[in-house]
This record gives sequence, C-alpha cells and structure tokens, in this order.
Amino acid sequence: MNAYTISRLAEDAGVSVHVVRDHVLRGLLHPARRTESGYGIFDAQSLARLRFVRAAFEAGIGLDELTRLCRALDANDGDDVTGCVQRLLAHVAARQATLSAVKTKLAEMAYRSEQEHVAG
Repeated sequence: MNAYTISRLAEDAGVSVHVVRDHVLRGLLHPARRTESGYGIFDAQSLARLRFVRAAFEAGIGLDELTRLCRALDANDGDDVTGCVQRLLAHVAARQATLSAVKTKLAEMAYRSEQEHVAG
C-alpha cells in the first residue's frame, strides 16, 4: 500500500496542501488511516480520487456536485451515485457542445484573418 502524508499527496496530485485540506473538510477525501498523533495518512485511492476531483473541477464541475458524488460513493448508495453520474454526464455533454461551438468560431476567425492577410 502506498502511504501518503498530506503534503506528499498534494505534491503528487499537483495541488497545494490547502486544497487537500479543503477537500477533506468538504468530505471529498478521507484519510485511509491516522497516525497515533492524529495525522492523516492517505492511500493510492485517495490520490486517484483527488486527481479525478481536480480534473472534474477544472472542467467546470462545481465542488458541491463533486461533494455529492463522493459522499454517495463513500456511502455505497447506488441510486444516488447513478443520479450524480447522470447529472455530471449531462454537464460534460453540454460543456463539450459549448467548447465545440467555440472551436468552430475560432477556426472561422482564423480562416478569415488568414484570407484578409493574404489579400491585403
């Protein structure tokens, strides 16, 4: 088992210790165990979850929705997990459609700019 202190977990995930602490307080992450002095020790599953949560957050999914998902996962509540996943998939699909439209518009702008440059 890989054992991570909070600082090593943060470093390996590319976030600050403050982000990890915030995620623990919100219930997104939980230490796998605690030392005798009370320090949280995280495992490889914690690192994978932290990386997922950060990627989802950077993709525009809010921490409240991610917290609901993580709590449902932790409670092993299949119905709630399914509902959360369906909402997140709908969010991702809408985000992809928006980004696709932006990409198309940018390509049009680049093409027009190139044509004007060649003509001018």
